[in-house]
Parts: sequence; structure tokens; C-alpha cells
Amino acid sequence: MNPRERFRAVVHFKEPDRLPVYEWVSIPDDTILRWLKEGMELEKAISREELFIRGELLSVSCYRLFAGHQPLVFDILDHMDEIPIDFGPIPRFGPRTLEESERYRVLIDAGGVKKRVFKDRQFGMPQFIEWPVKGLKDWRRIQERFKAEDPRRYPLDWSDEAIEYFRTTSFPTRIRVPGFFGFGRQLMGLMPWLIAFYRDQELVQEMEAFWADFLIETLKPAVEALKSSIDCVTIWEDMAYRKGPHISPRLFKDFLMSGYKRLTGFLRHYGIETILTDSDGNIIPLVPLFIEAGVKGLYPLEVQAGMDAIALRKAYGRSLILIGNIDKRAVALGKDSIEREIRSKLPFLKKEGGYIPSLDHEVPPDVPYQNYCYYLEFLKKYL
Repeated sequence: MNPRERFRAVVHFKEPDRLPVYEWVSIPDDTILRWLKEGMELEKAISREELFIRGELLSVSCYRLFAGHQPLVFDILDHMDEIPIDFGPIPRFGPRTLEESERYRVLIDAGGVKKRVFKDRQFGMPQFIEWPVKGLKDWRRIQERFKAEDPRRYPLDWSDEAIEYFRTTSFPTRIRVPGFFGFGRQLMGLMPWLIAFYRDQELVQEMEAFWADFLIETLKPAVEALKSSIDCVTIWEDMAYRKGPHISPRLFKDFLMSGYKRLTGFLRHYGIETILTDSDGNIIPLVPLFIEAGVKGLYPLEVQAGMDAIALRKAYGRSLILIGNIDKRAVALGKDSIEREIRSKLPFLKKEGGYIPSLDHEVPPDVPYQNYCYYLEFLKKYL
């Protein structure tokens, strides 16, 4: 099977030639930097294949660094062709520097967030200070930057040729969208957004209704052109921490359910069935609602937050595609932990079907290069 046939087989609970393997979240820059220092051969890891869609030589990136054609252990990592649609504010807000010292810069980023970036931290999170939406007045003003019909939402090379490429590529095609919780978090910040569900429900209702319209209208040119040639749509949420979701099932029903159903119904109408939600943390209380909302799969299923792919498969059967749930901490610890983790999950999950192996979040920088190589080598035995 080619990667697309393999992906389609698994998400439809059919038997592939082997399980596909992805890192669904990412391999971040600080991890890659560590691996380069530990002996990863950059020349062998980078393909010089020309990208058809962007018309540029392949550069180092989290998703393409190891994918596809290399004679390394990483050759089992599969690749997806992403349809590059821009769901962000157009025009962007920044970057714009407001203040600078020897230690840090205060800036407005492209999303309109004011944050403090420390100069001595090569990687890591900035300190967030302020978000662009504080209330209904701000939201109505910012809507001018979210016009679905703006031609800049699609790449310059969006064309009949690009559409034909996505129809015929041997890799699965994917569109990523900001979700119905995630977009509000990005515009308001987590705590103000959560408070708004109780204190400013008019704002939340208006934002949610707008977002469903915006996503559907923005997606329409690609969805109408490609239909079921779009192999999956992933919805980014990040709506939970270790002990549970940020919002209750009742709030999900009252505020998010309608938008989800509109979006998933629109996608299904065009034959796009594989709709996946990406959320960190423990989302177990929301799983039945995601299924009711038309979501077909979940990832990355963080182990340290109590997510358990085997328990989910037993509870929900073939109602859910499951991706991830291989404990990143086990890979950091070494060979014995890696073997225990894979042996405890892969035989059952492969047998039951509808499962794609992946770490349960991004590959953290405490994972040595040799450990990750061993993880993939050992994983091969169970694919």
C-alpha cells in the first residue's frame, strides 16, 4: 500500500499492510537541535525533492524532516500533504515591538497578542500579557480581519493543477482548522475566555455562531473542489488539563455543539468522514459529546492526563479513531520502558483496528536521539 491507501484503510477499520506511523503533534525545534548535537546526520535526513505545490526545495521542518524517502530508521514515519488554508486574522497584527531591554522584548505578535519574549531563552513559552479581544466591542471590530472571502486565505498557487495534485497524491491529504474552543482561547486568553462562558454569554454565542460560518465559508472552495479527496480534517482545541476539561459537558452542549454539528455536517455532505479533534489533557467527560457532534477520532491521548486508548476502544468500539497514547516519558527513559510501553498497547490496538501509533504529544527535548531511534525500531515489530 502507499501511505494514502494505508491511512484510509486504518481510519475505516480495514486491515492495512502495516499500521501508519505519524508524529501528529510535532518534533519541535529544540528536540531537533538536541538530536543534531547527538549525531543525527542532517544530510541523510533531508530530501532534496522539489515540492510541487510550493515550488521550492524541501527545507527542514517538523513534518518533513524524516518523512518519506530516507534510508534511516525514520523511514517508517509517514507523511501527509497539508492543504494550506489560512484561518488567521488578515491582515496580521504584528510583529511590532513595544518595549525592549537587555533581558526581553515586549511585542504584539501576528495574532494580536501582547507578550514578553526573553532573549536568553532560545526556545520555550513567552510570557503572555494581553489578548486582542476583551469584550463584545473588541470582537465586533476584529471580525474585519476574518473575512472568509479574502483571496489571501488560499495560497498563490491554488489552481486546477494544485487541485489535481491533491486528488492524485499518494499521501493522505489534511486540512487543519482552529476549533470552537481553541479560536476563542487564542483571541481572549484561556482565563478570560473561560470566564466569558459564565459572565458574557452573549459574546460567546456570537463568537461561536460566527466561527461556524467562517470555517464553512473559508473551507468551501477546497471542499467543493476536492470532496472526499480530503482524507481528514483536524480540529485544534487544546481544551483540557491533566485532571479534566476546561469546560463542563453542559457548556459544551450549550455553546460548542451547534457549531460542531454544522461544520461536521457540511464536511460529511461532501464525503469527508474522517474528522479528528486535537486536544491535550483529559477530555474523557467530553468524549460522548464529541461523537454526538460528528467527530470520528481523537488525538494525542496524553497518558499522564489519564487518557487510555485501550479503555477508550473497549468503551466506544468503532465509534472512534484513536491516534497517539504512546507515553513520551517512556521514550525518554530508555529501552526497557520503550519496550514495556509498546508491548502493553500495540498488540491489542492493532488487532481492534482504527488506531495510528504516535507519541502522546510532541517529542520533548528530554528524549535522546538514540532513544527515539530505538522506539521506532522496536515499534516496527508491531506494525
